[in-house]
Amino acid sequence: MKGFELKEQNGVAFIQLPTLSGVRHAFGTRKGGEGILAALGLEPQQLLTLRQVHGAEVLVWKGKNSPEVLPYPPICDAVVTDRKGVALGIQTADCIPILIVDETKGVIAAVHAGWRGLWRGIMQRAIRTIQDTFGSTTADVMVGIGPGIGPCCYEVQEDVVGLFQRSHDDYQLFIQKKGRRSYLDLPSATRLQLVKAGIPPENIEDIPLCTACREDLFFSYRRDGNTGRQLSFVMLG
Repeated sequence: MKGFELKEQNGVAFIQLPTLSGVRHAFGTRKGGEGILAALGLEPQQLLTLRQVHGAEVLVWKGKNSPEVLPYPPICDAVVTDRKGVALGIQTADCIPILIVDETKGVIAAVHAGWRGLWRGIMQRAIRTIQDTFGSTTADVMVGIGPGIGPCCYEVQEDVVGLFQRSHDDYQLFIQKKGRRSYLDLPSATRLQLVKAGIPPENIEDIPLCTACREDLFFSYRRDGNTGRQLSFVMLG
């Protein structure tokens, strides 16, 4: 079954994907903020968020007492775990939140991807970490790509275009030219990296909503400047 579901509970609006129906998850909106946790029966202390820095570092989460996670919150843009009861959270306001699940191995991941992370190959690194650490097979990995700014609104300058031209042979598949202007398609770039990492296209589902266009549903840094953030999360158990 394909297609996203926009739900509302106790004044909190969130989106879920049938592809990820085997685990607790949600892509947040501007309606309700972190109230999304209570709406889905989670306690605040169950949430693990990151200090997102637009990089490509991937953390394997083993618990709050692990030496890898100091300082807290961990400084990275992707996190992987097999621990139950931990909600891996990503906060966005135009970048893409990606939630990843391998039910066979009991592994989940959450990824924050903007242009810098994608340029650095964060999606391939996240999938490789799941494979190397937990023995996942890409055929068993399901991926949900959440709402982010669309190519309709995400104009980028020539320095960004040049970075992708020099490092990605397929850059024309996710950078669109409209006259003298260039627009970056973050969801397409994300999907391409996932497929390159071995994820079957049928295992990838996205939510085709632009955060800049949909002021009724989402915060958008490009549209509003300093603004709030949507919280998205995935959790085992």
